Amino acid sequence: MKNNTLDLEKYLWKKRLILINKNHSKIKEIKDEIKNNKVKLSSYKIESIFIQNEFKSPITLIGLDGLIKLEEEDLNLNKIFKLISSMPMANF
Repeated sequence: MKNNTLDLEKYLWKKRLILINKNHSKIKEIKDEIKNNKVKLSSYKIESIFIQNEFKSPITLIGLDGLIKLEEEDLNLNKIFKLISSMPMANF
């Protein structure tokens, strides 16, 4: 973090990001789900980052290209995996 902003450039073309608001009402469940899916997240080149209210949605998926791909109220990893599988860069 630089000046309270997230530096996404270091992830560009290397990792997809799931940005999760630290104040989410289901933060414990979200952390458990991420922990339980660690291997699958890694295989999809996904890194989870807990942030403080920097995006309008509590859950934001950023693609390899640095663009927002999904904004949701709750974490749904199956939906995220399915979305990524349908992307042109899925096997990048």
